[in-house]
Amino acid sequence: MSDASSLTVAKLKALCVLHDLPTSGRKADLVDRLLDAGLDRKTVGLSEPREPEPADEEVISLELEPAPEPKPAPAPEVPVPKADAVPLPAAEEEEVLEAEVLDAIPIEDDAPEDDTPPESIPPVVPLPGSKSGGPTTLLDMVKTPKAAAVVLVLLLLGAGGWYWAGQQLSPVTVDALRYGDRMGFVLVDGELTATEGFVEPVIQQLDIEDDICRLEVSFSGDGDVSVHQGTLLDIPSQGSDDRLLGTVSVRGAHGSEWLAVQQEATYDLDELVVKRHLRSIVPGSNECSSSSASASGSADLTLTSWTEIGDRVNLRSNADWEVDLEGVVRGSTTTYGVGGLLGSFEVFAPGIAMLTQPVELQSLVGSTPIEKGATGSGLGWDWSVIGAEDFAGKRMWRIVATQPDLATYCLGSATLSMWVEADNPWASRQTVDVRLSSENTGQQDCSTLSQQLGDAVLPDGEFRLTHTFERTSISRGEDRLDLGTTYVGRPSPNELGAPEDALVDWTRNATHVPDEATGASTTVEDAVACLRAVGSSASGANGALDDEGYIWRAVGDAGGTADAWNLSWVGNDDAHGWVRVDVGPGEDGSCTFVDKESLDLGIVWNRESAPAVVSMGEVESMLTAEGRFPELVGSKGLFNNDGSYNDGLRRGVLVAVPDDGITGLISELVDGDAGATTYDFVRTWEAQGWDSSLSVAVDATSGRLLATSLIERPA
Repeated sequence: MSDASSLTVAKLKALCVLHDLPTSGRKADLVDRLLDAGLDRKTVGLSEPREPEPADEEVISLELEPAPEPKPAPAPEVPVPKADAVPLPAAEEEEVLEAEVLDAIPIEDDAPEDDTPPESIPPVVPLPGSKSGGPTTLLDMVKTPKAAAVVLVLLLLGAGGWYWAGQQLSPVTVDALRYGDRMGFVLVDGELTATEGFVEPVIQQLDIEDDICRLEVSFSGDGDVSVHQGTLLDIPSQGSDDRLLGTVSVRGAHGSEWLAVQQEATYDLDELVVKRHLRSIVPGSNECSSSSASASGSADLTLTSWTEIGDRVNLRSNADWEVDLEGVVRGSTTTYGVGGLLGSFEVFAPGIAMLTQPVELQSLVGSTPIEKGATGSGLGWDWSVIGAEDFAGKRMWRIVATQPDLATYCLGSATLSMWVEADNPWASRQTVDVRLSSENTGQQDCSTLSQQLGDAVLPDGEFRLTHTFERTSISRGEDRLDLGTTYVGRPSPNELGAPEDALVDWTRNATHVPDEATGASTTVEDAVACLRAVGSSASGANGALDDEGYIWRAVGDAGGTADAWNLSWVGNDDAHGWVRVDVGPGEDGSCTFVDKESLDLGIVWNRESAPAVVSMGEVESMLTAEGRFPELVGSKGLFNNDGSYNDGLRRGVLVAVPDDGITGLISELVDGDAGATTYDFVRTWEAQGWDSSLSVAVDATSGRLLATSLIERPA
């Protein structure tokens, strides 16, 4: 070939993936393979021939042609001229794809705090300690320790596994959502497979003692997706003004009230089968057994999301679920700021709560005309209209979308195929195929940097998710959504978060994050004082703290005559471990050394990356402020009505900094602080025949609520 493609190898491989072609070989091999598959020269980045023959100006026939006689070389191809608005063809067309791998759109990390409307994004959950002042991108996710790797993986699935937006069969633009829209669907061929590190969060959250190394879930059922039609009762702050009728009032991450569009998806999974593979019991073997234990049952799931109408960002997302597998487990997970249901992987239903959440297709394709060959990028996805196909007795456009970051960083792949018909803002049919692996399986030409990034952020093992949705009914509302509008009482940026003078830069001269909670029986300060008092019993920890070391994780469990504190420390030589002490309340409280251990977790000393924080006591005051978060106060909350702690409460802090192995990577890929700090609260109790566990995570830099999760099991 005399000229070379202007596309990169990565972009050429993306085209091969979309056309089910092999991705091996050199750049020239990829170009030849795509041309042989029917793509035109422009699509694969080749310049047009200088002197095309007149016969080549004709439109390519849509009918299959007989096999041509052997020729020395194929005739050059010329793209078909494109009309302004192409009607849906009546016959099957040859698939021609133009796709360009573009940068993913950044994910907005908080409720709107300025006048610049960010892009709406697919559901995802913030990583512990994500900042509220700026957008969170894929690479920002690398800033937290490898312990948060599964959350990163699910972030990617937030753009893929849950994503089943649809679009209109209009040859011009997709249809917009309206208040009162509703579509029924069936869910078929659902399969989820997780191995090794991808299984661990499920085991940990369910307190499973078995050493499960492989989890297989199959599921099917039906459900519907809808846009809530609000009334004036849903927006009391607007009085009798019905200009924004249809919206609802909802509290965001800082407890302020916003007006939002409420969308809901419900699932009735009447066929749910879970297979668990255990580690081999043969001494000295670490193999995963080929045999499995199986359980069958059902599940119900309701996903609700709220999108603020001013800046069109996700304020809050909620998953209510109940799984019946040899016993009932139910729960509710809420995430704030960036939406999504990553917290769903902290409960059972790993293949349920991350399946999908309704996404407005207009936010993906915008106003781009839907016609053969149209391409674009939105919500972190590259998409292309590859032609028209028949489904359910109708002719529909077919759109294929891929997640470019997964391929770029050699983390795996995610592909969506959507069939679109007129007057339906959701896909009439959609297939999802997500594959993630820590070993870059099937991917070639990954740079050293990409391989290091994959090793840093992905757990060991593999993850696979496939399923298909098909429409069964559709009904449309009347009024379009009130997006991009202002309203009375909209919170201003200075109302969000903690005041700047409340921030404490503790890394300058302290050994731990400030607690200072007045309602606590004992605090981090008390626990560290006890650690100092036990002296040589904790010589490693005290020696580290004497030489610029600090406490990177502290957990205090109240109960009994003394509080149990586990303090994890790290020294300036990267040595680290933990010490357990029991601390009694009051100035004359007891102090007892219990146990200690040195660790080898890869934790490193990095004071400079730890951010300034609001004290835990100040954050607790923000959470209990009247009316801010009523779900955290009362018999099923963390606090009593007077602001004191409910029984069974555990308090903790986590200081996360990048380790030396990826600090260099981050400096090459992103700018800004790499550290993060979160406060976490867990309360367990029994009431009315149910054992309940409530978990809450808060960003310590702003007091911003990140997520809550309630799990209930029969007592």
